[in-house]
Amino acid sequence: MESLQNKVAVVTGASSGFGRGTAIALAEAGVNLVLTARREAKLAQVVAQCQKLGVKAVYYSGDAQKEQTAKMVIEKAIKEFGKIDILVNNAGIGRTLSIQDTTMADFDLVMNTNVRSAYAFTKYVVPYMVKQHDGQIILTSSVTGIVGHPDETAYTCSKFALRGLGQALDKELLDKGIRTCVFCPHAGATEFELGYGRTAAGIAESGFLTPEDVGAALVNVCRQPRHSRVVELRLASNNVTY
Repeated sequence: MESLQNKVAVVTGASSGFGRGTAIALAEAGVNLVLTARREAKLAQVVAQCQKLGVKAVYYSGDAQKEQTAKMVIEKAIKEFGKIDILVNNAGIGRTLSIQDTTMADFDLVMNTNVRSAYAFTKYVVPYMVKQHDGQIILTSSVTGIVGHPDETAYTCSKFALRGLGQALDKELLDKGIRTCVFCPHAGATEFELGYGRTAAGIAESGFLTPEDVGAALVNVCRQPRHSRVVELRLASNNVTY
């Protein structure tokens, strides 16, 4: 397996949940980090935790829906570290609503947060990865991007779109030294699942994937030897069957 020591990663949606777990796991593997999310106070806490693990970590607080956020984060990474080896497109939002109750504003919010953000961050990181003929891009889709779920129509659209984006990028970028992985996790024991009848206590006892589970899995994706790649990763806890 490849060493990740002194690699540089950008992680979106890094203030909590799977993004936070991924950032910490990468820091434990020796990866320097540029983290981004909307909630600055929580983001700063994650950065401090990563720094305690001995890596360099900085953050940029901004809305992933906005193209300017992607530009600023990538520019900050290049200014701070001179390269970007790993991009984890993790920023996401969901809406558990029937199609009748989903407004077009809801749809736009979900698509822009989940898909447009990943497209923009990827667009602005690719030139640097092409220049170094090396890079790993990870797109966080979902099991909902494999089988559509009722009352999650907008979310399902976004997660299928991310799988399509990942498949296209794999074909477009592989000969430029850039590997693309579509990550399809099952539900997580995180605040992302709160609401719509789900409580913090119920989620904690659910047996869903933990941020640590996800972090460990994505570090392994990044550690693949140069001659191989993980094209799509489906991750579920042991109490889930398909």
